[in-house]
Amino acid sequence: MTRRKVLVTGAAGGMGRACARLFGATHDLVLTDASARLTLVAEELEADAYTVRAARTGDLGDTALLDALVADLGSGEPVTILHTAGLSPSQADWRSILSVNLVATEKLLAAVEPILAPGSVVVAIASTAGHVPIEIPGTADLLKAPLDTAFLDTIGAIIEAAAGGNAAGASGLAYLLSKRAVLRLVERKAVAWGAKGARIVSISPGLILTPMGRQEVEQTPGAAETRDAAPAGRPGTAMDIALAARFLASDSATFITGTDLRVDGGTTAAMLSMAG
Repeated sequence: MTRRKVLVTGAAGGMGRACARLFGATHDLVLTDASARLTLVAEELEADAYTVRAARTGDLGDTALLDALVADLGSGEPVTILHTAGLSPSQADWRSILSVNLVATEKLLAAVEPILAPGSVVVAIASTAGHVPIEIPGTADLLKAPLDTAFLDTIGAIIEAAAGGNAAGASGLAYLLSKRAVLRLVERKAVAWGAKGARIVSISPGLILTPMGRQEVEQTPGAAETRDAAPAGRPGTAMDIALAARFLASDSATFITGTDLRVDGGTTAAMLSMAG
């Protein structure tokens, strides 16, 4: 039996592990993460009779890693890519957040584009932060070209000025901008990929109680309030995201591309309603 391959980035994180377990029931797994924990995740999956074709530790901004992952996926057959890798505001400075959340995403999509066969689908994890209606003058056009050599320095100066020299504030703004840029990137890619018979969509999680999400609750002002604002009446889980990804990657969603699905328990709707 020929099974479709699925690439899961950030596979050692909460959402990545949930996606690997859910999709691995029907797909062969190609896993990657920057953390050495990936080895343990792959071993656990294999012990539970999942098929792990490759588990590669490294930086998604590294061309050699991207080339290896593309080779693992092969060509000529449709593939599924679940891009969950990312950094949150409490985990890194603004430069690292933009490098991982946006620059590496752009590089990943460019790397896999040549092998996308009809039926292929990419599900990228964005964030409800990308829907926050805060505008930072001078960033909109810059965010369309994150691979330009001067991108990080140019947008970094704008972010630091907007944050007033506050490092935590700069990280938060970089996160917001990186996720907003992913939403726009998905829209742009959908147009070109439609001719290939491939789809691309994004999911915007709310506050999800993964290890990353729990760290945000503990360290980021307002994160706990965001968690508690969900009209659904409970916190989000990694499996909530994996189940949404499974639908978006399925044949039931073949008319869905170039768009975002908020999986936030209604938090964004509640906050926008309160804002008037």
